[in-house]
Amino acid sequence: MEQAAQEGADLVVFRSRFTRLSPDTLNWNGEAVAWQMAQAEVVTEGESVQAMQKLAAQLGLHVVFGMTERHPERAEVLFNSAVLLGPDGLLGVYRKVHQPGDEKHVYYPGSDFPVFSTPNWSYWYVDLLRQSVRKALASWLALKGADIMIMPTAWGYAGDGSAGDADPMVDSYTLFGRVRALENQCWMIESNLCGQHGNLHYHGHSRIIDPLGNIVADSGTTEGMAIARVEVQSAILRARSSDYLGYHFLKDYVPVQAPPSPLTVHNRHARPLGENHE
Repeated sequence: MEQAAQEGADLVVFRSRFTRLSPDTLNWNGEAVAWQMAQAEVVTEGESVQAMQKLAAQLGLHVVFGMTERHPERAEVLFNSAVLLGPDGLLGVYRKVHQPGDEKHVYYPGSDFPVFSTPNWSYWYVDLLRQSVRKALASWLALKGADIMIMPTAWGYAGDGSAGDADPMVDSYTLFGRVRALENQCWMIESNLCGQHGNLHYHGHSRIIDPLGNIVADSGTTEGMAIARVEVQSAILRARSSDYLGYHFLKDYVPVQAPPSPLTVHNRHARPLGENHE
């Protein structure tokens, strides 16, 4: 945060669960679940949040970081949360709605997709949704005025990392980020873990992506910062007026009612329990 402030940054984004990350997010492990439970913090009382808030105030920064949040009244209820702090205090908390892998055994899902405003920008958080829902939700939130999409993540390699950027999970990470930015003509910020942590390997590539889907800064596969000086509003205005053949995607956005999930389709030939089936 000090280095970012020296570079003139206004916003610093850390990765998912920056304060406490499980050693393996794909496989159930009782000890890891117990450890996560023990390390969780209430946002308004947590030592980590207070330390980050003190630095944000001292340095005049806005900062986003992931954490394991404990419900303030029910100690057994945990959330995988992203916190937005400003120089003057807490601005918002997003509780991850869709949990992949072993996160399902640890965290309760959030229930909302809020947009948080600061004096200069509006932010919203990107979740690991299935593709059709992700597109519709991203457009809906962009229509609510979001300028910057933020994804704190711990996105690993499919294997041990020996394939480098040829690993298929790196390609999907790049694809999702660039598509989300372009189709909503918004800024996209991704902050990812790098190196080995526990049983998994992570590829880094924290990035800043412009409203046309171009990667303007990338941290690479080692520790570091992806930093860029950008004009948030003017780039969005150009993207939505002249830069992409004059095509403003959100103006032409038409909500589509998706068919029901197979899990919600009832057998029309089934009879109520108790009915005579002779």
